[in-house]
Amino acid sequence: MFGIYLSPTAELSKTAQLCSQIRKKIEKGELSSGTRLPPTRKLAQELGIARNVVIDAYEQLVAEGYLIGHAGSGTYVADGILSFTSSGVQPEVTVEASEPQGESKELREQQEDMIEFGIGTPDLESFPDTLWSKYLKAAVVESSRALFDYGDSRGEEELRVEICAYLYRTRGMRCHPEQVMITSGSSEGISLIATALRAQYHSIYLEDPTIEFTYHIFKQNQYQIAPVDVDESGMELHELDDFADRHLLLLTPSHQFPTGGILPIQRRQQAVRMVERADSYIIEDDYDGDFRLKGIPIPPIYSLSPERVLYVGTFSKTLAPGLRLGFIVLPQHLIKRFAQLREELNLRTPTVPQIALARFMRDGRLDRHIHKMKKLYRQRRTLLISALKQHFGKRARIIGDEAGMHMRVEFPEGPFLDDWQESIAYGVKVHSVEEYSLVKGKHLHQIVLGYGNVQEHDIQKGIERLYQFYVDKAQ
Repeated sequence: MFGIYLSPTAELSKTAQLCSQIRKKIEKGELSSGTRLPPTRKLAQELGIARNVVIDAYEQLVAEGYLIGHAGSGTYVADGILSFTSSGVQPEVTVEASEPQGESKELREQQEDMIEFGIGTPDLESFPDTLWSKYLKAAVVESSRALFDYGDSRGEEELRVEICAYLYRTRGMRCHPEQVMITSGSSEGISLIATALRAQYHSIYLEDPTIEFTYHIFKQNQYQIAPVDVDESGMELHELDDFADRHLLLLTPSHQFPTGGILPIQRRQQAVRMVERADSYIIEDDYDGDFRLKGIPIPPIYSLSPERVLYVGTFSKTLAPGLRLGFIVLPQHLIKRFAQLREELNLRTPTVPQIALARFMRDGRLDRHIHKMKKLYRQRRTLLISALKQHFGKRARIIGDEAGMHMRVEFPEGPFLDDWQESIAYGVKVHSVEEYSLVKGKHLHQIVLGYGNVQEHDIQKGIERLYQFYVDKAQ
């Protein structure tokens, strides 16, 4: 049906294969807007696969914006997706990001049992420390003495090969080891991009709100910052009348930070068209794309335009931030420029952890660890949602919880607070969306709850404390 064939020997799962083939047929115009897809049961019978595989694929493509579902009617190809065969400027705003307010030492002393719904840190108790130490030891003992020299400034080839294989297996993303550059986390990768492209570009469109360090990196590199609002589907690219000259574009399309939106295919294609016309680039920050809690990881924008996207990845979320390991995938024509910059600055990532990670990945250990952590995060997500509904009911709206290790919670009726960190006095620490906003005052009724490194037995207690704070502030 529709010329779809699923290979039983392919590296990709049947769900990933089905998603990929439907996606490509839509992008090529073979499945046009409004086309009704077969019922899940019928397609499953035609392909000889479980119905759940088709259901998961349809749900995945609905989340990505390729399909829309009508209850009782069926599933259809969405509008606004340009076929590959087919042939707004927001005023720049100079903003100063305020530093987050830190709690006082006195409060910390008063609340030794503080429960923090922190952002961005995975469950550190689940880090495979015993296993990791064996790989580190093996890297030292079994490698040649050359390992302890300065090494290739791009990173160890063994790890770059494994990253390429991993990206293809999990994202369907094709790249060559020469395009991969190992960094000390995504922040160094983005800093390297800002430095390498500074002579050609002077401004950048940033999502608003966004992670703080991206703002600081580009500001310190003398870029003008142009904030662009985000909605529940990511950056509002349609609000840009045009793409200004000498501007870059930074996106977190698979799970917008901190709002949790997924950038649909229509906006992804629009972003690519914009940078192609402007002779510019998209910086794609895929900081937690491995932890898609519903469906499979979403294909990166990189796959739409490999020569116009710089893809930034990190192992800080999949393993631990203390490892300081990340990478960037570069367009072919930028490899030499970035390699030369790394040599000039003598920037190198420690070699032993690179070799250990390469073999950890080669042996399937990373895949198994991610599978284990996804199960854990799903459990915590379920507990957190249950606790929020129990205490807040309809007064709290949960958004952006389908991936990653955090969710956004909106309180439509207030309280509209300048400082949600006053909750520290109640023994619970949360982060407001305002902390990550470039233009202040738009998100006073929204918070971000991270659950990656909060233990399950603390979730219920933490939400109880947050609810008491909410009640007192709402009076």
